Amino acid sequence: MSVEMPHITAAELRIMKVVWRLGEVTVRDVRDALEGDGGESPAYTTVMTLMNQLAGKGALAVDRDRQPFLYKAAVRREKVLGERLRQFVSQVFDGQAGELVLRLVEEAELSADDLKRLEAKIEARERGPEAGGGRKGGAR
Repeated sequence: MSVEMPHITAAELRIMKVVWRLGEVTVRDVRDALEGDGGESPAYTTVMTLMNQLAGKGALAVDRDRQPFLYKAAVRREKVLGERLRQFVSQVFDGQAGELVLRLVEEAELSADDLKRLEAKIEARERGPEAGGGRKGGAR
């Protein structure tokens, strides 16, 4: 039984990143963390609205038995980021993931360690899933 991944907007993703990083949070915790991240400092009511929208979508679980309400992630970070990546590859690279990887290698500032990790993933993928190179397998 697979649960459909809710659509999470860019503003909601900012909220989710804070929740994943901090664990159980209040609206104030999230607002303070966003302010501390150096980005735009949204109003408390804006953060509350976004968190309620995320709860309505099933991305956040809410403990309403305490004041202030306590929120925690109801979806795994890896699942959401994986879905966002699939959408990005589909929309920007017409589904050609290899083009994204080539562009990253050509244009991103990858460290020697990053390149070694990429090489190891490619080698594992070439060996097949039984060697830990399948889509779900391998080291992370």
